[in-house]
Amino acid sequence: MQPDIQILIGTAGSGKTGYLLNQYRDALQSGLTEQSPGTTLWISPTIRSRRQVLNQLLCEQMTVCFAPNVYTFEAFAETILKSLDEPIQTLPEISKRYLLRSIVDDLIVTQQVQYFYSIAGTSGFLDLISSFISELKREEIWPDQFSEAFGKLHSDSNQKDRELALIYQRYQTALHELRRYDSEGRFWSARTALQEGKWGPFDRFRLIVLDGFADFTHTQYEILELLATRTDKLLISLPQEIELRRSDLFAKSVVAKQVLETRLPGTVKTVCFEGDSTQTSHWQISQALFDNPREIKPLVTADQMKVLAVAGQRNELEVLATEVKRLLLQGVLPEEIVVAFRSTLEYGDLIEETFTAAGIPYFLGVEQDFSRFSVVRALFAFLQIEIENWSFESIMSILDSNYFSPDWPEYQEGRAVRSLSRVLRQLKIDSGRIDVLNALEKASGTAVELVNQYPEQPKWEAHQEETQAAYQLAKRLSEATQRLRGKELFVDWIDIVISLANEFGLSKVWNKDQAEKDLLDERDQFVWDRFQKLLFHAVAQIEQIEQFHQRDAFPLDLVAFRGLLLDLIEQQTISLQTDESGRVSVLDAAQLRNLSIPYLMIGGLSEASFPRSHREDCLYSEKERGELKQCGLSLKLHANQQQEEMLLFYEVITRFSKQLILSYPAISSTGQPLFPSPYLTTLVDLFQPSALPIQNVSELNPLPRKEQTLSKRDLRVLATHQLKQDQPGLFLNLLDKPDLKCVAKNILAASEMAIHRFETEGFTEYEGILVSPQNRRAIRERFPREYEFSTTQLELYLSCPYQFFTQSVLGIDVSEPPELRTNYLQRGIHVHGILTKLYELLLEQGESEQLYAADRIEALFLELLNQRVSDSFAETKLQQVLLTIEKQILEDWASLFAEQSESYGSQFDELWDAPPAIVGREVPFGKVPAEPDPTQRHYQHLTLGGGEEETRVRGQIDRIDLGSIAGQKYFNIIDYKTGRALPSATEIRSGKKLQLALYLIAAKRLEMIDVDAEPFHLGYWKVQETGFVMPLRSRKKMVEPISGEDLELLEMTIEGLVPHLAQLIRNGIFPVQVDEKMAHLDPAFYSVCRFSQVESYQDSLGKQIDLLQYSQIDQANPEECS
Repeated sequence: MQPDIQILIGTAGSGKTGYLLNQYRDALQSGLTEQSPGTTLWISPTIRSRRQVLNQLLCEQMTVCFAPNVYTFEAFAETILKSLDEPIQTLPEISKRYLLRSIVDDLIVTQQVQYFYSIAGTSGFLDLISSFISELKREEIWPDQFSEAFGKLHSDSNQKDRELALIYQRYQTALHELRRYDSEGRFWSARTALQEGKWGPFDRFRLIVLDGFADFTHTQYEILELLATRTDKLLISLPQEIELRRSDLFAKSVVAKQVLETRLPGTVKTVCFEGDSTQTSHWQISQALFDNPREIKPLVTADQMKVLAVAGQRNELEVLATEVKRLLLQGVLPEEIVVAFRSTLEYGDLIEETFTAAGIPYFLGVEQDFSRFSVVRALFAFLQIEIENWSFESIMSILDSNYFSPDWPEYQEGRAVRSLSRVLRQLKIDSGRIDVLNALEKASGTAVELVNQYPEQPKWEAHQEETQAAYQLAKRLSEATQRLRGKELFVDWIDIVISLANEFGLSKVWNKDQAEKDLLDERDQFVWDRFQKLLFHAVAQIEQIEQFHQRDAFPLDLVAFRGLLLDLIEQQTISLQTDESGRVSVLDAAQLRNLSIPYLMIGGLSEASFPRSHREDCLYSEKERGELKQCGLSLKLHANQQQEEMLLFYEVITRFSKQLILSYPAISSTGQPLFPSPYLTTLVDLFQPSALPIQNVSELNPLPRKEQTLSKRDLRVLATHQLKQDQPGLFLNLLDKPDLKCVAKNILAASEMAIHRFETEGFTEYEGILVSPQNRRAIRERFPREYEFSTTQLELYLSCPYQFFTQSVLGIDVSEPPELRTNYLQRGIHVHGILTKLYELLLEQGESEQLYAADRIEALFLELLNQRVSDSFAETKLQQVLLTIEKQILEDWASLFAEQSESYGSQFDELWDAPPAIVGREVPFGKVPAEPDPTQRHYQHLTLGGGEEETRVRGQIDRIDLGSIAGQKYFNIIDYKTGRALPSATEIRSGKKLQLALYLIAAKRLEMIDVDAEPFHLGYWKVQETGFVMPLRSRKKMVEPISGEDLELLEMTIEGLVPHLAQLIRNGIFPVQVDEKMAHLDPAFYSVCRFSQVESYQDSLGKQIDLLQYSQIDQANPEECS
């Protein structure tokens, strides 16, 4: 007896599914009446549509249902296979990747992979092979068929074809011998079992229904043939027009119907469904979408629809969240609302951020890759430290991580991490485990020696503690990572990395009191637990595959293990949510097939979403695919993708029953305009322009409208705006809410700050003016009357008081990078030290006549350079190379300085009675930070001003030369400079650059030279260029002593300016210096001081200060100083 086979055709919404549900309920009821349940079978295309069918089966007429037998094709095949006497086990995706990797690796070893040799070891090649084999298996193309087909081709790709066929053949053989099936092979195995009469729990059927399919694979057609022989009635629905007008749209269904009519037994009847002809929005889309535009009659109403153009993805999600919340407030159940995107992955974390902030319960239907979670990335960071041989970045990425909190005494609850960072930066060691440990050990030993040499000096004791803490932490870290430096089996590697993660304190992130846990902690714990199970599952699967190969697993080094692990977890995903009930579903477009959705919102409908541009096949071009198809292989051609894209859009857009909201981002993240999908434009054209206008909600204004207030953030912004409009009600409401009270107070404080900064004349307490009595008292305690200012501090304060505050008061400084580079400061220290020692030796050896002898100076310079800059100071080979280069530069400077000295001696031998005598070398006055030189006289501090304005200054003069002209003694103040830029005469005279003038006054008042000696000149010695430079020289061709006017001006300036600056500092005056003639702000401090913001208001609000005009400022009043 032939079965009754019917193919139901009709467009979306024509009633096919409703008819099938009624037929299925009747069959279930008949089975229940005849006491023979389980004689029906319903096959759906997706798990989600299967679940919806189960929910829809129950109704008033059938309140209970036994053995409904609603399956997907995959679930039906699994049921058959599990019922076999010797069940075939599934091959998980992670095992498939390992099996393919092992096959490819074996072929590489035996030199059977040549065409793909350069990429065969990559994860990308594994993806290509896995995808291609899956495609072949879906169309039931066996390895020998594939080999036979490419053998008929006369092309240059024979080597490529042979290698692909060999990999496929090895893979299929392994599956057969392992008695495993992959996701495609399950249909083969189930089909074979059915052909052998092994139907498992199923007997003969009274009704079989297939609903929601547009076409079938080769193996599915064969299963349908077998099902048709076991049923009384077979009903199959296909999306198709009764009178075919849109052939491209329904091309797949047309072909499927033809194949079914050919392959199924007996007479196949076609049942047509026209549906309700009421011209609703849904009817118009269903009947006219993708029809000939000339034949379309635009509908005059679109009351069920809305199309939105939104400014960017973030705003688009906020608008959709507003629509969702509006429906929820109207009483719509969350399960009736679906928000869909072509791919939710394109919106990243914005979905979670927006919907969570809006308080919308949602279910994200797409699983996420393990590799995107920070807790998994932390594990790979633990491995990276050894792979990168302890690069500074890899070390600090671990130590600064929240996932690193070991129970080591060396960790010192995190304090040792900062010590290690600072010491490595100082040592300029940016990589190399051995180099790092050796350098730290040496630095620790040196620190101990310094403590012994200078006992009871706190700074050396602190230095010793820091270097010791850094060394001990690095040493302990090296011991912990010792296990990563060998070769181990994969199974042992898994144990090692998990134990290492536990030792590093990874689980401490979530192992805390329940009250302290937040959602991120719980997510980390959930992901980590699942990831560990995945790793142990991978171990079990790999052991079975190695047993199949009849070989012992070979040990892997860390790099190979990490690469293999990344290969295996490449496609592994996790779902953070398991329960959809009571939640709004957020799905990919492909997940909407055959669903009935009351309220549907589809976002992201830009021109890149529909249609998707097909990705070029890396293995076979379109031409080669066509040739293989002519040779008998049913490979899919990419030319058909346009039809598939149209059908997917049609199936998605017709899923709604009550309301459809469509949106697209009209502006990209970079501010560029985006255009809607051509499919969306086609849909809009189905309606009169007035019926379905594209509503532009591209508001870049962050202020939400009342109806768009979704989250606490929106509430804060709106309440603050209304408060500014003298409407305090909403803001007062914030103050009454415990969870928003603290935020509201912060807003009020921020408002007060904004008023001071952007609406108040002059500098305020929010721009560096300390007003609080406690703060001003603390500043005075920090800089008491007996405090000695350095010239560097005073010049820094002049260039920018705010930077002085951050560095000298708060102790905030820019961290030096650990990378090796030219250290200009250290170069200057070397030169200063060499020159000081050079002249000290010449004078000690009684060689005063050699002070300006070029040959002697150069030789002694080079000798001291070799003593001071030794190769033994280099900890690494790279440091040795850079040290060699540095020495070559300084060796060149030796000859330069010798020539400069000879020229200087000759010049002043002509000007003075005799060549200058060097009477001071690195002459200290006040409490200089350097260690005291026992051979050098130490002078007391320089005192300027008197009474309350008394200010003490310290410093160190590089060199003082003494001579005479006709019996009158003169002296030169010299400051060595190894850089190129020098202060100008204007800067020195105005007081902007204080150093030389302070040194002059200190030399005279502290009697560093004879009392009757007069200053001849103040100058800089440019070591790498011209030698001695006198910026206050009045004539270019003649060298005369510095003028009396300049001397008087310098002394008056310094006497008034320095106490004035000190008083400003003690009064807490630290504004940002915006005067371009004065400001020399380090760019690293721009974000701290908000330089650009202050600069924009310097004229309109008078936010500027002239520190050089000290006589016009009342130093006792900080407010007036501003």
